Amino acid sequence: MVANVKYYVVTIVSIFLAIGIGIFIGFMLNAQDVLSSQREDIVSQLETKFDYLKEENEKVKGESQKISEENKKLEEFNEIAYKDMVIGRLEGLKIAIIETNDNYLYSETNKTLTSAGANVLSSTTIKDLILTDEEKLKEIYKNNTGKESTEIVNTIVGELTQSIIEGEVTPLITALNDGGYIDITGAYNEELDYIVMGGGNHEEDISRYDLIDKEVIDKAKKNEISIVGIEKEDVKFSYVDNYKESRVSSVDNVETTIGKISLVLVMDGNPGNFGTKPSAEGIAPKMDNTSTEQ
Repeated sequence: MVANVKYYVVTIVSIFLAIGIGIFIGFMLNAQDVLSSQREDIVSQLETKFDYLKEENEKVKGESQKISEENKKLEEFNEIAYKDMVIGRLEGLKIAIIETNDNYLYSETNKTLTSAGANVLSSTTIKDLILTDEEKLKEIYKNNTGKESTEIVNTIVGELTQSIIEGEVTPLITALNDGGYIDITGAYNEELDYIVMGGGNHEEDISRYDLIDKEVIDKAKKNEISIVGIEKEDVKFSYVDNYKESRVSSVDNVETTIGKISLVLVMDGNPGNFGTKPSAEGIAPKMDNTSTEQ
């Protein structure tokens, strides 16, 4: 009797185990079907998304090509307009260029001004060395002027600017040039009408502006000499906000065709702050305010 009960128990357990295994196998087979179906749906969605992105990419390429072609046409137009708007507009104006550091040079500006008819008397670059060698500067200043100065950089820059304005090379200027503190192209041999100051810096250093750019501005204003500040678009640290605060006209994209035109128009009697940076009043001076009279 006990053996029969054991037999029935084992049989029943075997039956339920078989049923469980069957359910499990059925579930797994069904799950595989579901996963397979989901995988197919995901692949289908990805293919649809890929086709959409491919179409969008083609559209963007087409639009980019159109923009590139339009920019090329615009640049060609600017070159034509540049010649008509610039040539002869600054005829006879005597100009000096002062680059307030040697991080950004403005040799192209000389060509722009010359093509406008101006006489660029000199171009002076103030080297970084002027800020790092104060004791030597004090010695040079005393040896060539017989005077002493506690604020030597401001003093040196002020006298340099005065020498450029008056068109006179002093022993101090010669010593600064020979010592590598400044680099002079051209000659200081005539009085000026205008100073073009190339600024901007490769690092944030407002003290440099106060020591050099601000000193040039103050000296120009004291001598009633017109001055404009210029920069390239890609300068890392801009001074145009400071120029504007000092009520000095500026062009912050002077390496571009539009910037070159703006510079000439500003110097032709259309003051303001122009270019592409936040402080700019517009991309360029308004044409209806221009004048060819000096």
